[in-house]
Amino acid sequence: MHKFQGSLLRVEPDEKKYVYIVLDGTIFHPKVGGQPSDRGLLYGSDFNVEVRKAIDYEGVIIHWGKILAGTPHTGIVNGEIDWAWRYLLMRRHTAGHLFDHCLTVSMGKSVETGGSWVGDPCYIEYKGLKPSQYVLKSAETLEQQLMEKGAAVKAETVSREELLKRTPEAPNLFRLPVLETYRIVTINGCSPIPCSGTHVRDLREIGSFHVKEISESEFGYKVYYDVADSMKKP
Repeated sequence: MHKFQGSLLRVEPDEKKYVYIVLDGTIFHPKVGGQPSDRGLLYGSDFNVEVRKAIDYEGVIIHWGKILAGTPHTGIVNGEIDWAWRYLLMRRHTAGHLFDHCLTVSMGKSVETGGSWVGDPCYIEYKGLKPSQYVLKSAETLEQQLMEKGAAVKAETVSREELLKRTPEAPNLFRLPVLETYRIVTINGCSPIPCSGTHVRDLREIGSFHVKEISESEFGYKVYYDVADSMKKP
């Protein structure tokens, strides 16, 4: 979905021309799990707000942004996400999951992640010693081959018992809180990964993948990467 219509339930002013807005429902994805929030517009017949952040506060999605025109008020509201930004995040996020798989194959052992970020700069942090350039290049090559071949990407909700049964070697398993249900994302041919982010439907949508840099970190090392149409950005 790119656009939606809902009901504006509450408006709280912030400094200058900024406001917090709560709706009865939204397609704006909040910042969570290494994924930046969506951005876009909320507008009524007599106001327009540029949404710059979507915040998950105790299960309620709060939209924070700048008033471009009029005064926001309760009632019917239209929403529109910045699709170019959302789609870039979807492609980066899916590429990151695929790289976990490709690095595992190239290293010959399961990897463990310490965190990730699909904003700018885009990276995945792994535990352990940095792999050799040969291993890294092998993983990058495998990733590109799998993307060109294509594979379906699906999401489902499972119980904790089912999660532990189906994802015993998930790279982020140790970082998960204890919940009743979990969302897992599966790339056809790869192991499922617990994740609450957004993803493409098929690996072909990612386009081109490129490892930009690798650096040491307190946890282990970070692999910086990007997908096709954003690699040329400074």
